[in-house]
Amino acid sequence: MRKTLPVISTSPSTGSGGCSTLAEAPARPGLPRWRRRKLRIALVRHHDLCLNTRQITQIQRRAGVLPHLGLGYIHTALKSAGFHDVIQVDTPALGLDSEGLRKLLADFGPDLVGVSTTTPGLPGAVEACQAAKSTGAKVILGGPHTEVYAHENLFHECIDYVGVGEGITIMPELAEALEQGEKPEGIRGLVTREHDGGAAPMVNLEEVGWPTRDGLPMNSYYSIMAPRPFATMISSRGCPFKCSFCFKQAVDKKSMYRSPEDVVGEMTELRDRWGVKEIMFYDDVFTLHRGRVREICAMIRDQGLKVRWEAPTRVDLVPEPLLEAMAGAGCVRLRFGIEHGDPEILQRMRKESDIDKIERAVTSAHKAGIKGFGYFIVGWLDETREQFRRTVDLACRIPLDYASFYTATPLPGTPLHTESVAAGRIPADYWDRFVQGEFDARIGYLVPDAQRRAQAAYRAFFLRREMVKPLVSHMAATGQWRNTLDGLRSLARSTSNTDRDF
Repeated sequence: MRKTLPVISTSPSTGSGGCSTLAEAPARPGLPRWRRRKLRIALVRHHDLCLNTRQITQIQRRAGVLPHLGLGYIHTALKSAGFHDVIQVDTPALGLDSEGLRKLLADFGPDLVGVSTTTPGLPGAVEACQAAKSTGAKVILGGPHTEVYAHENLFHECIDYVGVGEGITIMPELAEALEQGEKPEGIRGLVTREHDGGAAPMVNLEEVGWPTRDGLPMNSYYSIMAPRPFATMISSRGCPFKCSFCFKQAVDKKSMYRSPEDVVGEMTELRDRWGVKEIMFYDDVFTLHRGRVREICAMIRDQGLKVRWEAPTRVDLVPEPLLEAMAGAGCVRLRFGIEHGDPEILQRMRKESDIDKIERAVTSAHKAGIKGFGYFIVGWLDETREQFRRTVDLACRIPLDYASFYTATPLPGTPLHTESVAAGRIPADYWDRFVQGEFDARIGYLVPDAQRRAQAAYRAFFLRREMVKPLVSHMAATGQWRNTLDGLRSLARSTSNTDRDF
């Protein structure tokens, strides 16, 4: 739930989380900067490798760098509104640290900088906002993080505005107001130190247009799961399910579907213009509207589109005829949110699934020729070692080709966070302090050995004889020999005698 606080004072602050120590940007001659004909706008994604990651280090460092679709859509919306002097700055893909980002922005001379973040990735986002502010630009912070902590982000003096909800509509309206020299009030979804604009509602992506990819280092993006070059897409938005560990923005609670023609059209452009070999769909649940998926698959086949693709789904939304249609249309992998192998914890997670559904879905996908990727969460609140072992046993028993084991992390605004606070496992104000700049300690694990459990699960799954053939096949198909072998070697080196404790 969105937190509301009194309006924050604009008086100078020297707090540890602010940016008041930054040098003021030199004054620019001529007319007031906001009255120039068109603004120069930078959209920034900075590093998000932080202490509150759910992934173990050995995997996170090798998983890859994926394009940021949200900034691409905002870029398209800005162009449609007449703002063409816009750049996207993706520092993980460019290999830039904070100083490199500052120099790039200083050379570009932006009037407005938008920075996207998640809550765990906030330390990197604040660094980006500091770099942007040092150039004299106005700075807006957006992303799913801001739904809960809108006003609190304004503790950082380097942040002028916070966007809540749909940045696709907020950014063009803010840019227009600044260009006209008007105070940006009355913009839905824009929060300032004097004004709260609530949350901007979801828009139909098909009306916005495809995300802008021009100017991005497309050849620098990679995934340990896919051959290069690859790309990401969104064909639908929203999720009606209520898993207790998942944070949802207000815009996530409604569903929006792009038409099959629009989806296949973008897939075709990615193959023809960018030479993409594999597309990763980043919908919440790709198969939520099964009739639409069947139409997409039929259109891919009818047009003779040859491109690999993968998508996320649930184990209760993949009937066998649909799996066969997807396999025939180029689907090579499905990412299943399995989460756990213990029935009691599945119920506490509010997954609305069971072990039989999990086994049936993964087995059916395997029979259809689609590889299975299972997502699991270990170290759940009060998870026993026996319950943990059930998760590892399930992952190794069903025909999965890949698995990821995350540590349970109670994100703000989730039922898991509420339950963890009530159980005394984490401080109630941890995220409040984190948002205001206390980046020195990770939120507590919900069981003491959660990190060791995740590492042991990875080793148990990947370092077994049955995985040799699937891993060699994967590396041959994707060309990801180095990243895959480095990850396996890292897991092997970290093998501990304590694994048998699990």
